[in-house]
Amino acid sequence: MQAVPTRHRNDAPNTPHLSHLTTPRRPIRSEPMHHKTFSPGDTIFREGDESEEAFWIVSGKVEISMETDGGPKVLTTLSDGEIFGEMGMIDDQPRSATARALTTTEVEVINEADFLQQIVRREDRLMPYLDTLFDRLRTASALLRAHLGKTWREARHHSTSAPPNPSHEVLDTLTILSTESSAALYPEGLRLNVTRFPFRIGRRNDDGHLFSRMDLPLFDQRPFVVSRSHCRIECQGAGYFVRDCGSVLGTIVNGVPIGTEYPNFMASLTPGENTITVGPEGSPHQYRIIIRDSPSA
Repeated sequence: MQAVPTRHRNDAPNTPHLSHLTTPRRPIRSEPMHHKTFSPGDTIFREGDESEEAFWIVSGKVEISMETDGGPKVLTTLSDGEIFGEMGMIDDQPRSATARALTTTEVEVINEADFLQQIVRREDRLMPYLDTLFDRLRTASALLRAHLGKTWREARHHSTSAPPNPSHEVLDTLTILSTESSAALYPEGLRLNVTRFPFRIGRRNDDGHLFSRMDLPLFDQRPFVVSRSHCRIECQGAGYFVRDCGSVLGTIVNGVPIGTEYPNFMASLTPGENTITVGPEGSPHQYRIIIRDSPSA
């Protein structure tokens, strides 16, 4: 009888996609985690830099951008409780994007050993991390479908060149209100002041789904018109915009449909009154978005 090789408990699992988490290609440092603070406008790392650390945002906002033929393009804005910079650290590749602090930002610096102990093996951090990761994948898919450069120029109206405004939250107020079409869903009316971005909108799940971290969970029944992660409101530079997250039926902003089946997956919001339909034309999930100067400005 042929002997079966004995696996020792310290042997790395025979899983190509995860083996580098337990047997990294470079020595894992054992220093304790430490915190760093960045001022508005500080570059945390640049595209092409060596990757040895990831960052957990304790407080603040971080802009992630990458270079394209048309110049730097902002991919997303991250905030409290989100992780960035882990891809290059895990696969031992240079940074694929640039990270810059938009506000005073405190981060927890994470090395590979920290990532295993503090993220992968802690459900309270793993679930939000996977939620963010899936959100990035949906955004990347939408970028490919919509051709990043052209879509961004049309959606942002050249506002990417505007300098970051760290105090944007106190200069403007953004309020979401129900309309006649959504009145049946909100008998007492909906009035929601948005103070944290990105603001996620999607289908409400009452089954305890792990990845249902929506800021505005919408009730929907089969056949669904609202996707689980449908769209989100983002604040970058000097303005606000709505990004469709690869929803099945798209989003309508100020009468213009956006999504993977349309030329654009993003649409700017203007000062004053805006409209958003979550789903196709005729969806009951129709809302007003009001943007006005804060009285305290």
